[in-house]
Amino acid sequence: MDDNLKAIIPFVIIFILIVQMVQMRLEIGELRRDVEGFKNQHEQYSHILWSEYGRDIYAAREYLQKTRPDIMERLGNASLTVDSISTWSFEASYDPREGVFWVWYYPYGQTERSIVYVQITAYYPNGTPVRGFPWIRYKVNHTTGEVIGVSANTADMEVMRAYNRLYRNVTTSLGISNHRILKTCRHPVELLSDNETWFDSEMECILAENLSLCWFIIGEVDGKTGVLRRLELTRPFEGGCEKEDELRTLDTIEKLAPYNATAQGLKRDILNLTGGLMFNLTFPNP
Repeated sequence: MDDNLKAIIPFVIIFILIVQMVQMRLEIGELRRDVEGFKNQHEQYSHILWSEYGRDIYAAREYLQKTRPDIMERLGNASLTVDSISTWSFEASYDPREGVFWVWYYPYGQTERSIVYVQITAYYPNGTPVRGFPWIRYKVNHTTGEVIGVSANTADMEVMRAYNRLYRNVTTSLGISNHRILKTCRHPVELLSDNETWFDSEMECILAENLSLCWFIIGEVDGKTGVLRRLELTRPFEGGCEKEDELRTLDTIEKLAPYNATAQGLKRDILNLTGGLMFNLTFPNP
């Protein structure tokens, strides 16, 4: 290679690097402007959402304060705030640090246009979320600002939270050590509302060494407050989590929970199928 060319190459490389650095700085600057524009856009969205749904949010927060003294007593210096809102056409998640809603279009949400779902959470003054705060979402009439009660998924989360705390006792009573469980699977059965109470039923199955069992989880949750009233577990029966068990399980659920099933009818059929209860726990008012 020519000596003159060799001498030029380092300068060419440096020049290319400088051009790349300038280009990167321009791209970073453009990206920052895009981010700022995106944030400003969401600040505008947030202003609109607070104007339109602020009454629903405050109603849900005040409703929790009034109906859940058990939660309020544990909060200490933490404060309640909105976690998210959901309507027939969009969902919005609230960022308390930035003070903005992050919005996304949700065309397959719930169909009641006069209803908005408001989820409440809690944060400490330093911005840390309160650990163990229950997952609780309220159904609010947007026309009147009246809180109707808790959502179906709130009831399901409350039942499963209680059941998970009980799980070790369940396996122990069946003589199964947790380290010997090879596989677990859970199947939703039905979630029905009846007389201001949510009835949640699911089937839990385990595969352990030389043992495959299933049982039903039945929970009753106050539809107004989200408080768990009763948790029942049926006697176990033969079943499992393998592929051949899956079809049998789905067939059982389909027979138990037809489209016109009622809460009491479903519970009766479950108890008839399993032969009764293994656990029956009731919970007092908070």
